[in-house]
Amino acid sequence: MIIDCHGHYTTEPKDLLRWRKEQVEHVKEPAKQPSKASLKVSDDEIRESLEGAQLKLQRERGTDVTIFSPRAMGMSHHIGDYNVSLAWSQLCNEMIHRVCTLYPDNFIGVCQLPQSPGVSPDSCIGELERCVKEFGFVGCNLNPDPSGGYWTAPPLTDRWWYKFYEKMVELDVPAMVHVSASCNPCFHGTGAHYINADTTAFMQLI
Repeated sequence: MIIDCHGHYTTEPKDLLRWRKEQVEHVKEPAKQPSKASLKVSDDEIRESLEGAQLKLQRERGTDVTIFSPRAMGMSHHIGDYNVSLAWSQLCNEMIHRVCTLYPDNFIGVCQLPQSPGVSPDSCIGELERCVKEFGFVGCNLNPDPSGGYWTAPPLTDRWWYKFYEKMVELDVPAMVHVSASCNPCFHGTGAHYINADTTAFMQLI
């Protein structure tokens, strides 16, 4: 079996992006935040978003299964507060669960965490447990820099992260260390921030 261990849902249905746009526009107005029920995505729309993209590439490249998570750039943990991040993460993870339910032989889920600058990683434990226990996800994307390029979080070796790590061990799931978008003008998203982050995380760990 050939496993693609790093796949993101970069062709998500348009209404998911519409929902996020509306959420961000009203990020400081909780009463105007969109509800989960306002998202309208059919199973056929999910199939259409995958058939000409990820599934086509699986067939062309001969891979059997993709470890699949929400769009990493879209996590954007620096936007809004923890409640904004939680609502967005839950919605994205539920979308990945729908993908995996429709194509159980092609995709295995990995979750987005509701991280937020300055908020303890302990706050992400509930969503990790939900995704592993209810959805059968096999891991999570862990952002070492929720601030979006300003690196305000303690290093990955700090005890600040330990309780979350302990929960990962308890659930027997790994984390893929993966930053999101950069809001620091010094660092372009994929051209600098992603490359810098790989090096930074690696150096923290050694």
